[in-house]
Amino acid sequence: MKAAYFEEQNMTRQNTKETTSTRLDLAIATADSIDGQLKAFTCRPASYPSGNDIGSDGALRGVPVAVKDLIDTADMPTAYGSKIFQGHQPRKDAWIVNKLREAGAVIFGKTVTTEFAWRDPGATVNPWNPAHSPGGSSSGSAAAVGAGIVDIALGTQTVGSVIRPASYCGAVGYKPTYGRIPTEGVHPLAPTLDHLGFITSSFHWAAVCHAIVVQDRPFDVSADAFARGEKPRRIGIYRSSQWAHVDSEVQQNFDATVRRLEFCGVECVDVDLGMDIRDINALTNGILAYEARQSLYGDIKDAGELAGPYTRELVKRGETVSDDDYANLIGQIKQARATRDAPLRNLDAIMTITSPTTALKGLEKTGDASFCAPATLLGLPAVTVPSGISTAFLPFGVQLIGRANEDLALLNIGQWFSNVLPSIRAPSLTFTAS
Repeated sequence: MKAAYFEEQNMTRQNTKETTSTRLDLAIATADSIDGQLKAFTCRPASYPSGNDIGSDGALRGVPVAVKDLIDTADMPTAYGSKIFQGHQPRKDAWIVNKLREAGAVIFGKTVTTEFAWRDPGATVNPWNPAHSPGGSSSGSAAAVGAGIVDIALGTQTVGSVIRPASYCGAVGYKPTYGRIPTEGVHPLAPTLDHLGFITSSFHWAAVCHAIVVQDRPFDVSADAFARGEKPRRIGIYRSSQWAHVDSEVQQNFDATVRRLEFCGVECVDVDLGMDIRDINALTNGILAYEARQSLYGDIKDAGELAGPYTRELVKRGETVSDDDYANLIGQIKQARATRDAPLRNLDAIMTITSPTTALKGLEKTGDASFCAPATLLGLPAVTVPSGISTAFLPFGVQLIGRANEDLALLNIGQWFSNVLPSIRAPSLTFTAS
């Protein structure tokens, strides 16, 4: 396998200048053509490198990567989605941005985030239909990938902000195991829950990012070998006590996915997570409110009405969580994480939905993240697999959850899923709203 990989790499290097320039030029042309309507980016460089100036010979040489505006960049402003920080210029790159640059990536631009990665939305629209939300908080990153501008974009997730927008925009989402990526240089929302992650055009790119950023080594599997994926033997099916509140079309797509797996010889068994999903979300919301107050109060206390209403409400709600209440919540989450792999015993992964609906109509709300909360609270790796298109021509996605620190195994399963589920791509962007 490795011999094939290195032979492939030697062939690739012969055309490195051509392929990297072509990839970057295509991203520039696509963004120039559609981003005035898509509004995925808050900032792009005045010029991009070319030829020998593109950068190192790392695995991402010349690959354009979009960076969520919650993440510091030394060469572009970072406003954290807030009017309070408009024009703010960080002194250095976030750890993850530096890591990507070392691998040869071209930082293509900063993407729209909801304010401080909470709920006050930006201007980004869904690439499948501009009358619909792209999700949040990684709105611009999901839209930029879903629209075909870039293959890789950085996101963050405190509840569902990678998995859900990836699903809404028809992309792959990958949230690593909690703590596997340093968050230095990323504005905190709730550090006990905050994850860095990736929204990508394929599982191949997600696996490349995993190798470089999470494992700190080259991606040493041949493209052909990874493309086959890893067929799971047994998948846990998680519908939860809230299944009756899930949109009927989302239910139908999920059930059709289960039938497809069974047709392919995968055993599917119903599972629970040891806690009711309502209790998981209550625990998540309590920790989030307390820690968000600590993270955001200093930013907004003298800012008048510059902070959005959802941000102000969250900080105010944090006042109602006492120190004793918070200590109790932290005790609960530590206990839950200590036994977090138990529901996956004798399973290759757990499958659930990404959201109770497809992308919401209107831009005022970013969607329901309740089904993303379990993997986030437990710190387990999770991925979004596109799984079809609704009657309104909006993407469906299913969510896979794996064992802690077995992210690559989950990505291989996700790749297999992508081979047996419908391949979808956003239509040409004419932006005729309906």
